Parts: sequence; structure tokens; C-alpha cells
Amino acid sequence: MRGLPLDGSWQFRFFEGRPLEEVADAAFEATGTMVVPGCFDMMPDCYMKRGTGLYRREFTLDAPMRDAVLVVRGMGVRARFSIDGRDLGVHSYPYATLEIPAGKLAAGRHTVFAAVDNILEWPRVKMAQPFYDFYFYGGFYHGVELVEKRPRVMVRTLDWRTGRVEVEIEGGGEAEASMAFDDGPKVAVKLSRGRVEANVPGFRPWSPDAPNLHTVSIHLSTFQPFNLSTRFGIRQIEAKNGRIFLNGQEIFLKGFNRHESDWLNGAATPESEMLADIQRLKALGGNFIRGAHYQQSERFLDLCDENGVLVWEESLGWGNGNEGFPRPAGHDELVDPEFRRMQVEQTREMVRASFNHPCVVISGFLNECASSRPECKTLVDDLVETIRAERTGHLVTFACNYASSDICNENTDIVAFNSYPGTIPMQPGDKAALAKAVREDFDAKVARFRALYPDKPIMVSESGCGGEFGRRGEYASPNTEEFQDEYIADIFEALWNNPDVCGFSIWQMNDGRTRERFGDKAVSAMFGGSVAGVFDRLRRPKLSAETVRRYFAKKR
Repeated sequence: MRGLPLDGSWQFRFFEGRPLEEVADAAFEATGTMVVPGCFDMMPDCYMKRGTGLYRREFTLDAPMRDAVLVVRGMGVRARFSIDGRDLGVHSYPYATLEIPAGKLAAGRHTVFAAVDNILEWPRVKMAQPFYDFYFYGGFYHGVELVEKRPRVMVRTLDWRTGRVEVEIEGGGEAEASMAFDDGPKVAVKLSRGRVEANVPGFRPWSPDAPNLHTVSIHLSTFQPFNLSTRFGIRQIEAKNGRIFLNGQEIFLKGFNRHESDWLNGAATPESEMLADIQRLKALGGNFIRGAHYQQSERFLDLCDENGVLVWEESLGWGNGNEGFPRPAGHDELVDPEFRRMQVEQTREMVRASFNHPCVVISGFLNECASSRPECKTLVDDLVETIRAERTGHLVTFACNYASSDICNENTDIVAFNSYPGTIPMQPGDKAALAKAVREDFDAKVARFRALYPDKPIMVSESGCGGEFGRRGEYASPNTEEFQDEYIADIFEALWNNPDVCGFSIWQMNDGRTRERFGDKAVSAMFGGSVAGVFDRLRRPKLSAETVRRYFAKKR
């Protein structure tokens, strides 16, 4: 969708400590301005404060819109919107791309209003909680736009060897249409249930080594005056015989967990920084990013498409149902009907939003959920089926940290687990003891999962440790760069020598802000953040970067 951008300066006022229900008023008296995209709690006037920011701006339509949609490309953590005083509802999905129906709009001047609340308080906010191990920013992350509603175009690879695809028009039925690929001629086609199969002329498969992309444009008389189009890639990802295959070739996933955050800009990361992170990954020989722990920015996925990076995208969740994190009395989200409904809804919308991005090969959810609990398994199974119902071709999994008691991987495509032996808790011992603990931990967990699931690929979705940039010490004390380098090398040695492991994403790519002073376990974070990045908060490489480069080069 492309339409009228609403980025730039908005009139603004901030109410510290007050939820949107108390202050949302489109007629507010502005005290300043705020830029969109941007995080208001990264600005000096509201720095690190929680409350509600009120936004307002005018815009002009040169022509009427018969069915407008307000597109919000990530916000935090919930917001109420209105246009010309007409309420568009409260939306409570942080990081997600929101497509908010705005209805008919006449040509001329209009006013859009938003009340954006970054307070983390159950039950008003169920998708973002204080114990989540990353910081929730307030504001608009990647822009706002007003577009005319049009159906999605979804392209599925049917056979990567012949370039055969299925093109589906959302909500379509039986219809005649004209369709063209890339710059080719238009061809008359007939849609059945909104779908048509075709071979892409001169097709080129997408892969990390050759990130080839195609476009399809389609015109249906029933959708006049729209010409629908989308970009896509032809590729097939498979899990079989304990391995992962891309376009028929075995592939080993090697990369990082990455947060969409920046120490100065919060979640409103500029596109140049997204691209710089991708270039750093590739310079180290990596091919994979796990987008932790929420829906990824469309522009980031565009860049991954263009630069040949494989992506695990997951819907928002962290430690849900885990009894190790304090909760208000009676609060168990795994049995909360609204939480479960919202998990299914956000996961479905995430998959649809990134449908045509060939870089996305894994769809996930519920990082480190309490996967030993029956209540968790029923939700996991619902989410697995939600993803598969969209027929994306993505592999489905979640990051498990209950490796010894997990019951939720029965229906996943990949078994993925997180483990931090010897460092959570921090009890490393001497170098030999730490290396032995790392090797034995990973070998035991991989062996258990291999016995349970003989044919499923197994990967390590998180492992790593802190290393403060510039803190050096020849004894390699915890949180020095030397200790991080030693520990990451121990992990590589264990995993690279285990034939059952088919991937590893390091925790994490960059240092970043976590709970600061607001979470239940804030004291566990150094300086309000994590120093587990291979790159620091300014994206400077630590000692471990060269170790990562060396080991990545050993896996082709």
C-alpha cells in the first residue's frame, strides 16, 4: 500500500503517568511538537518517562477516498485514533503493522489524532509486560500513512524449479483478469476463488547468494480503478531428515538475534541503520537474523529480501506462563481468553503482512513460554495451525527454554531452544570447567530432542553472554570482552561439532536497552541494558566479532 504519508511534525503534548483513557482528547492544547516516526520517550522533554503522548496534525486530500485505511507501521504500546473526531478505536499490538479502517473521506482538509500510551499495566495492556526482557518505547516507530483500501496480493511458490506460483487476491472469487510478471506483457487469466496458477517467465530463484526478486501486477474489473501489484521471490524452505533445505540444497542457519532498537532513537531505527546491521552480518559470513521478539518492520524485511538474509519472524511474547516472573495476583496469561485470542490475531496478521517477503523462512511466537504446561501446548498448537492455515510455506517453531520438560514441540517443524550454560546463573568456573559445562549442556539437550523427534531439524535459537565494550582483563572475568569471546568460542565448539545441530543464532547482535528501572529484575541488567551484543550500543565490534567471523566461515 502506498498513499498519503503522514510523517513529519505533529502537534504534541505529554501526560506523565496517565493512561490514554484519562487524557485522550483531540482538542488538546499542544505544548510542543513531535516527529513521526520517532519515540517520544527518547526525546529530552519526555526521556524515559511513561505516560500518554497526544498527537495531532492536519492533512489535505486532493481527491476523495471512498474507503480509507490508516496504516501505522509499528507503535508502542497502545493507541487510540480518530479522524475528524470520528473514533477509530484503541489498538493494542506493539510493533505490529496496523491497518485501521477509516471509511469514506471527502476531498479537502482533515485532522488526524492519536493518543499513544506506553504504560505497561495489566489488564489494560496484555501484549507487553514489565518483565519482558526488552524496553517498550512510546511513539510511532516507522511512520503513518493514509491509503485507499485494496485487497492484498499473495504469491505462493509452488515449484521453485519451474518458477510455478499461485497468485491469490484477498477476498477474490471467480473473475477474469489481466496479469503480468516483471516488465512482461499482460496475459488474460481466469481466477477461481481468487486464485490463479502461472509460470513466471525467465524466473530466477531467491537465495542468500542470489537474492532475485520478481513483481506481479494484476488488474480485475471488479476492483477498478486499482491495478494491484506486489514484489515476491521464488524459493522453497523445507525441514526433513533432521535438516533444513532451501531450494533443495541443505543450508545451515548462522546469525544473530536482533532487536529493532537503537540507544538514541529507540525502536524508530533509521533505514540506514537497518542496512548497516545487515552488512555487518554478511561481513561476518552470516546468513540469518532472528527478529526478536515481535513483528519486523516492513522496510527491514525489504532490505533482507534485497540483500539475501534469511529471517525468523515471531509475534510478540516473552516468558509467558513462566512462574519465575512476578505477576499480579490471579494473573496467568496462558489461561486468559483475551490474551490467547490476541496471540492468535497478532500472529495471523504478522504472517499476512510479511507474506511476500522471501527472506522470511520461519514464523514463530511466544519466546521462552512455559512449554512444559498443558495450557501452553494448546495455545502453541493453535498458533501453529494459525500460521499453517495461511499456506505461506514458512517453517513454524518457537524458542524453547524448557528443554528437559518441553511438551510443545509435537507439531512444530523445527525444534529450537535457548540455553546459557554456566552464565545464567553466572557460575562459569575455570576455562576448562566452562567449556565442559557448555558442551555437556548442549549435547544433552540436543540428544533429548533427537530422541523425541528423530526427523526434525534442531537449532539453538539463543546463547551468548555479556561483554562490556572496552572492559578488558587478562583473567577474562565475567562481563569482560575476553570472557564473552571465550564463552562464544565454547558455544561454537560444542555446536559445530554436533552433527544434529542445523543452526545457531547468537544472543545478540547489538547491546541494547532492557527493563531499565521499571521491570521486576532490572538489577540483572547492566546500566539498564544488555551488554550481550557482539557489537556495542554504538554498533562497534567487540573482541568476539572476529571469533564469530572465524566460526561462521567453517559452516557453508
